[in-house]
Amino acid sequence: MSGSAPAESTPDAAASTPDAAAEVDAAQARFWDEVAGPLWVASRNEMELHTGPFGEAALERAAPAPGERVLDVGCGCGTTSLALARAVGPAGSVVGMDLSGPMLAQARADAADAGLDQATFVRRDAGHGGFEDGAFDLVFSRFGVMFFGDPAGAFATIRSGMAPSGRLVFVCWQHPSANPWMTLPNRAAMAHFRMDPPGPGGPGGPGGPGPSDGGPGPFALADPDRVRSVLAAAGFGGVAVEPVTRDIVMAADGDLDAWADQRLLMSPARERYLACGEVERAEARAALVDGVAAGPATGPLVLPAAAWVVSARP
Repeated sequence: MSGSAPAESTPDAAASTPDAAAEVDAAQARFWDEVAGPLWVASRNEMELHTGPFGEAALERAAPAPGERVLDVGCGCGTTSLALARAVGPAGSVVGMDLSGPMLAQARADAADAGLDQATFVRRDAGHGGFEDGAFDLVFSRFGVMFFGDPAGAFATIRSGMAPSGRLVFVCWQHPSANPWMTLPNRAAMAHFRMDPPGPGGPGGPGGPGPSDGGPGPFALADPDRVRSVLAAAGFGGVAVEPVTRDIVMAADGDLDAWADQRLLMSPARERYLACGEVERAEARAALVDGVAAGPATGPLVLPAAAWVVSARP
């Protein structure tokens, strides 16, 4: 998933039973495969501008070494998997795992073009396991671990596939208030279509405006105390949570109309936007740009972003 901001609404109330968790996971699988995946592939260069700097910080913390065996959870289009594959070299291996068939197809193509045979890709929910004991020296994720129906259970399953001396490193978003680059476009879209903002347990979806209360969504692990609690419940120790801040560049090519179209297709207002005629869609795009830029804008938009780089031992 490598998830930053695609986003129609998806179920995000914290799952309280195994059946509820399974239902949430199934909905996430459908969303990432059918809705977010194709959109993400089409806009992957723009998305890399958003997530890439944070992924680099997490990769630096992970320090993958030659010969290591790595699992990349929510690998998306495979950018981090390829970086990991270069680091571990031909003697190592990287398994990129994601729910999205379209993104995995892109990842496989890019790995083949780069000649990185040590990188393979599997369509599976990492939280559902199927790993051999001690299969991985490093489990890594760039924004791919915030969407589990049962986070503690999913992390415990992932831990079961780690070598005793292994390490877990992932990056996740901080609170929505620290990420206006993500929340402002969605709020502007919802305001234009007169949609009510969600409450703490309301629609968030990958890239939606919420929640930060632990339900699946981009801000599910925004609270560092909850991160520590979830990982402790999963059996991890030595948990460290480090802040990383960057400025995010949006519409880097200066095409604000195309950027607004992409953002609306990935926003909680997606269905309303698709139901409009072209004149209304143009008005929605203009309203989105105005809402984010807070005035006339003719080029790239720059807003702050903040994430946590989390590390732990099994």
